[in-house]
Amino acid sequence: MQSDISVLVIEDEETWSHQIKYDLRQFGFTIAGCVDTVENALPAISANNFDIALLDINLNGKNSGIALGKLISQTIKKPFIFITGSVLDDIIADAALARPSAFLTKPFTPASLFISIQSAIHHFSQGQNAAPVKDDPELSSFFVKVGNKYARVDWRNVVCLQSDKNYTRIITSNNDNYMIRSSLQKTLQYIVPAALKSNFVQISRADVLNKAFIIEVIDDEARTEHQAFGITEAYVKNLKQQLNVIS
Repeated sequence: MQSDISVLVIEDEETWSHQIKYDLRQFGFTIAGCVDTVENALPAISANNFDIALLDINLNGKNSGIALGKLISQTIKKPFIFITGSVLDDIIADAALARPSAFLTKPFTPASLFISIQSAIHHFSQGQNAAPVKDDPELSSFFVKVGNKYARVDWRNVVCLQSDKNYTRIITSNNDNYMIRSSLQKTLQYIVPAALKSNFVQISRADVLNKAFIIEVIDDEARTEHQAFGITEAYVKNLKQQLNVIS
């Protein structure tokens, strides 16, 4: 059974804390807790009820987030992301010793936050640490939590994105189905990597197809190897343009 990825937020700036929580909910992550001091962070970390932590390096203005990062790395052994407004070499070098799975530099966009979480899960699953200076590029794959494991899904293998109320159903070329708690439009706007957005074309309010898997279009249907999808009139013109249909 697929479940949501839970995130512990350790951030002392109220504005950023609210923004992070809002973005996480929009992306379908579960918020395991949100604390703003070292004293409150310690029991939250020890409770160990999160999958990944977002951790401000300059917690309470003392770089004390670094010590908390080392605690997560050495005792809890879960991925965490250092959030920082500073790019000073000595601070970053010290933070890298805590073995974070990703860095996120303020100010950041919702898309950058999502990419950083996916990068962190990827690095952690591979036993890698984050690069201490450069942000991670957009990934061509993403992770979905299934039970107590993370399933890796390559965007190039995604055949269809389907709207299911506040969720998006993801259908792969292996006919696997995954659900992420994000609306279809938010998935297209924030979650699909910018470099791959042009691979997908919307054919109805509920369906977006990867053009690489469309093998034929007959009347009001777009067909892939395993399934046919209905095309609504409002999207016919754009679909023909995207597929370079000459008529």
